[in-house]
Amino acid sequence: MIDQLTRRHLFGTGARGGAALVLGGAAAGVLAANADANPPAASIGAVAASDLANVRLLVGVELLMVDFYTEAVASKHLSGGALADARLALVNEGEHYKYLAAVVGSTNVAALTAADVNFTYPSGAFFTAASVTQLAITLEELALGAYLGVAGKIANPVVAGAVGQITVNEAQHLAALLVRTGLPAYHQAFPDPLTIEEASDALAAYTS
Repeated sequence: MIDQLTRRHLFGTGARGGAALVLGGAAAGVLAANADANPPAASIGAVAASDLANVRLLVGVELLMVDFYTEAVASKHLSGGALADARLALVNEGEHYKYLAAVVGSTNVAALTAADVNFTYPSGAFFTAASVTQLAITLEELALGAYLGVAGKIANPVVAGAVGQITVNEAQHLAALLVRTGLPAYHQAFPDPLTIEEASDALAAYTS
């Protein structure tokens, strides 16, 4: 399952068709003005094979985050500021996915789409606002760790800049969630990165 997903889908070189739109036009239109989607305007340029492998991993992370926030909003357990944050995070993650999918596409390789992945969550994950928030924290920690692990390994300067921007955004998501649970928004001066193997293993609990 995840080994196949990681090696064949995330790091493979076979084309599978164009990347699907992650967020519907209506939903994107409502929140786009607040999402401030401004990826690097510079041409992506050449993407090395090592960069492609790392970006494909991040594509898998973003597909998980998009699916989770979609389910979180649909659960109807979030309200007020928590619901607004989840909706905006969904737009953010969708923009991350679209940019990273374009990076993969620039190499004439089709990016993984939601149709290629089965998502699985712990029993009761969407039963209460507290359970949704706790899983959000867990997944944002996964996402942040994955981005931190990749950040120093991207050779393409344009892509590296975008990965840096996304890393900050994931940290913002995590900080907001922690504050909502009464925990400190930050602690470590140097948050722990995940290796590509650790990030792949972490994805195994939620994707196949």
